[in-house]
Amino acid sequence: MSKLKRRFYKYLWLLRPLIYFFIIAFFLLCLVWLTPKLWSILKTVSKGPSMLISLINPGLEKLNKSRDRTNILLLGMGGGNHPGADLTDSLMLISVNLLSGDTVIISLPRDIWVESLSAKLNTAYHFGETKESGGGLVLAKAAVSEITHQPIHYAVLLDFTGFEKAIDVLGGIDLNIPHGFIDEKYPLPGQENAAVESDRYEIIKFSAGLQHLDGPTALKYVRSRQAQGEEGTDYARAQRQQLVILAFKDQLLSLKTLLHPQKLKNLKAIFKDSVKTDIPASGYPDMLKLVLRLNKDKIRTGILDQGSVSEDIPPLLYNPPSSLYGQWVLLPVNNNWQAVHQYISDIIYQNQSVTE
Repeated sequence: MSKLKRRFYKYLWLLRPLIYFFIIAFFLLCLVWLTPKLWSILKTVSKGPSMLISLINPGLEKLNKSRDRTNILLLGMGGGNHPGADLTDSLMLISVNLLSGDTVIISLPRDIWVESLSAKLNTAYHFGETKESGGGLVLAKAAVSEITHQPIHYAVLLDFTGFEKAIDVLGGIDLNIPHGFIDEKYPLPGQENAAVESDRYEIIKFSAGLQHLDGPTALKYVRSRQAQGEEGTDYARAQRQQLVILAFKDQLLSLKTLLHPQKLKNLKAIFKDSVKTDIPASGYPDMLKLVLRLNKDKIRTGILDQGSVSEDIPPLLYNPPSSLYGQWVLLPVNNNWQAVHQYISDIIYQNQSVTE
């Protein structure tokens, strides 16, 4: 169990910004893609705490579950018109105990090879959608269930371009940037194959201090990968993600947003186009209750990875020779999924009796 905990802590700094992002995404889904009943709830929240108390009522009767847990697959894709726009390069499994609120988030590498698909995990949504509309979520859930050996009750897909538009609807975000940086190779959309290499990029610059960022600028701030110095590391990028998400959360939950019908209407329109889910409308109130009771400081995290020699964490996945499948992929160690299944089960149910 000590190695399991070290694996949690090893990736906590990397997963926390993503945890914030997807928790907020859930909250947005419930706020702006609302049934008439939830619209009524929103309008009356400001009248007193009694309405808020009703929202966090422990009763959660409309969500599917197994062993008192609801498992939700969270998918993120870049969107747009470029090649691979519908590949889900962010994949997370969230498992929540409906009785205790115990929450586990497991990050799944996009390059895991799925035998039933004869393709990488991040292609499942794409192939499902090519067969029929809505089939993407179905196939993605099936692929993740195959890998994790856990039932996947629901899926939520986010197009990150919608997140950018939402920031603009909110009037931008105020951000206190701790470290300025310059990125001379920020990719220009649609110019990936420009004949002159310099035409493929633009130079972006951020100064330290309090800034007001619109949607496109905020996305550049969090997506920059080629900054000079320490800001070019994945760690710095994760910190920037956290700053933007928290600033977005503050703006979203401010009274000037919640009590502004036009902003809520615009947000609803944006996320109706940018968010896909198979959570039924009847389950939205329970989903909102579930999100409200989550404590981000007590969320447990895990990741399927290739281990760490320095921390004495054995690998769960390995990268075979590219000649095996003609591309870079990840497979379970010894080609045996049992260790992966056991690892995921241990994380999810470590605070829960096996007899439940």
